[in-house]
Amino acid sequence: MKMSLIPRVSSLLLASTLVSADATTYNVNAICTWLRPDDALLSDFHRRALGTTYWGSGILMASLADISALYPSYNGTYFSTYASTYSDAPATVGSGFIDGYYDDEGWWANGWITVYDLTQDPDYLNVAISLYNDIAGGYNTPCGGLYWSKDGTYIASIPNELYITLAASLANRVSSDQSQSYLDAAVTAWDWFFNIGVVGEDRLVVDRVNVSTCLPVGIQYSYNQGVILSAAVELYQATGNETYLEYAGNITNATTAINSTLTGANGVILDCHNGPCDTTGAMFKGPWFRGLHQLQLVYPHDNWVDYITNNAQSLWNNALNDTDGQCNTGADFSGPMSDVNEVTQGAALDCLVAAWAVTST
Repeated sequence: MKMSLIPRVSSLLLASTLVSADATTYNVNAICTWLRPDDALLSDFHRRALGTTYWGSGILMASLADISALYPSYNGTYFSTYASTYSDAPATVGSGFIDGYYDDEGWWANGWITVYDLTQDPDYLNVAISLYNDIAGGYNTPCGGLYWSKDGTYIASIPNELYITLAASLANRVSSDQSQSYLDAAVTAWDWFFNIGVVGEDRLVVDRVNVSTCLPVGIQYSYNQGVILSAAVELYQATGNETYLEYAGNITNATTAINSTLTGANGVILDCHNGPCDTTGAMFKGPWFRGLHQLQLVYPHDNWVDYITNNAQSLWNNALNDTDGQCNTGADFSGPMSDVNEVTQGAALDCLVAAWAVTST
């Protein structure tokens, strides 16, 4: 099924609501950002699951499921998109969404968990389990944890965060007689993550671990701050232990602090702060907002809602071009407007969905 069918289903909604849309109509803004009626940018979704956007496609699929969870009227169309992605996308990279990178596999596995939660289709849970089994087979570098890629180039934070999230998510969804092994894996990986020191004294997550010294190195990217929040939520739900939420709250407060490494004086996210974001890096802030809104829903803090909505409003006011009902969004949420692609659209979508979710409760 082609995503270009979606605007035909939704055109009346957009036509009637965009007239009165403003920076605070987060539901309308999220839907408008996703739908691009005269552009193939997000059409043929399963065919776009390749190249530099392969891992990002897994994130976008989860974001699409988030919209469906908030606005079920889209389920009839989007369910077919999940099915076509499940059946057709693996042909571009290999069987079962398995490739040479543990982070790619983690993004897709966690995306399928989100789709499973929405649809309750066991095929989606089973593909997540299959991906977990492949990832778990690589969990044992000389320093512990996972490499970024299967050729053992370096130990990155992000595949380890995705692995913790996935293991804890499976513990929360499989039958009780199967859940313990997943929970044990998630707890072991969480403990390694914090003991190895990638979360610094500033409460921010750095990018990697040096294979030679087993010491944390690298800068802080927003997606590293976000995915560990998702992991904390799943571990809390599996154990009832609020300590996981407290650790996540510390990371969140450090990330959202005004004039911090990742937040500017205007309270808007900064990313790739050592230079412009490339095509891949422009997606990083999407998982940050997704993890933050998941944390907010189980561990609410008013200042986090303010941060999310401030970013969603800044995006709408400063980094968006609304032309004939097409909401084109740039990479920098503070503006100015920049080139648009599926990555900039995806990051913006996660921010707007986050604002929608946390103001709907």
